Amino acid sequence: MASKSRPSPSTREALPAEAQHRLIAVRGAVILGEALMVLLLAFLLDARLPWAALGGILLLHLILNAAAWMRLCQGGPGLLELSLHLATDAIAIAALVFLTGGYANPSISLLLVPLILAAVTLPGTHAWVMAAWVGLLYTMLMRYYHPLETRISATAAVDLHLAGMWLNFLLTAALVAAFAGHLAAALRRRDAELAEVREQRLRDEQLFALGLQAAAAAHDLATPMASVRLTLDELRHDYAGDDELEGPLSVLSAQLARMEAVLARLAAAAQGRERTAGPPLPVGKWLRRMLERWGLMWPRARVDLDLAEPLGDIEDGVALEAVLITLLNNAARASPAALTLAATRQGDRLLLTVADRGPGLAAGAGQPGGWGVGLELAEATLARLGGRLRLEDAPGGGAVARLEWPLAAGDAAP
Repeated sequence: MASKSRPSPSTREALPAEAQHRLIAVRGAVILGEALMVLLLAFLLDARLPWAALGGILLLHLILNAAAWMRLCQGGPGLLELSLHLATDAIAIAALVFLTGGYANPSISLLLVPLILAAVTLPGTHAWVMAAWVGLLYTMLMRYYHPLETRISATAAVDLHLAGMWLNFLLTAALVAAFAGHLAAALRRRDAELAEVREQRLRDEQLFALGLQAAAAAHDLATPMASVRLTLDELRHDYAGDDELEGPLSVLSAQLARMEAVLARLAAAAQGRERTAGPPLPVGKWLRRMLERWGLMWPRARVDLDLAEPLGDIEDGVALEAVLITLLNNAARASPAALTLAATRQGDRLLLTVADRGPGLAAGAGQPGGWGVGLELAEATLARLGGRLRLEDAPGGGAVARLEWPLAAGDAAP
């Protein structure tokens, strides 16, 4: 099979869009500096200048920069095209210097601007080619140039020459600092985004591995669970009239039904059948139903449910239920007799708080292995679906888990 051809490095985008916009702005500032140079020569040195030629060069340079802006709006230039743009800037600067005294003109330092821009935006090969090009232009201006005719004394000309060198140095430094600073900030933001993407990818790989293990566990437990169900049904049939065993057998049957439902959900998720959430439900109703299911696993736990109405509707999916069950399980292990689940609303977000009266987060750091995996999965699930989880110690003792979750779409804040 023929492989799909990739664009060569010379045709790919050289910079992020923000940095390219900044580059266009700096090139515009260079044109402004060129115009300022011509005006200073005319009014301070009282020089005789070829105004038509100088105006034509400035206008052409401005048109070329406008064309580069239009090219950026169409998708952005590649590396080779960007290099040609900077080379053209150097030609325009050299042409202006040629007509205004050659290498003796202090504004010749503006030739460094295209070189510096190329060094910070282009690969090394392009930057070295630009350095050779700028060096060639400077060398030619040492031999070929139009002498500048002035009507001031030689002493005043030297003073103005030194002042011009100072002014051009400040202008060049300002342009480089403005562009390089914003470029560095753009690159730092891109590096941070790439780091976040890499972290998300590693997290997804871990979730994928855990998902495979969960699917394998659901498959391996199916047969033993079926055997337990048959045995339990036989025991309930044989001891139907026994008052002492009826209660424990009913509890075991309910617990087994819960385990079968969990395995069925794992199997359905592994086969891709639960890809969408159910219809929206009132938050209070959804929380009470979730606590009823969770209570089958923790029959001795006591949860104080605090609802700050109105709460709106929430999509009936398994993700938030799994996260809440993980938080309630951890809280029940710490203090099963004193749990609090509070729900409030903030705009289009549901705020849930799970609090316990246990020893707190610091004491739970030495818990048996595996407990932290549930919290990692909960955080990863919330991050992928627009939620957030924070864990902290309660002021009066115990731990508090604060969870944010988006409400159902279209459920506007009251």
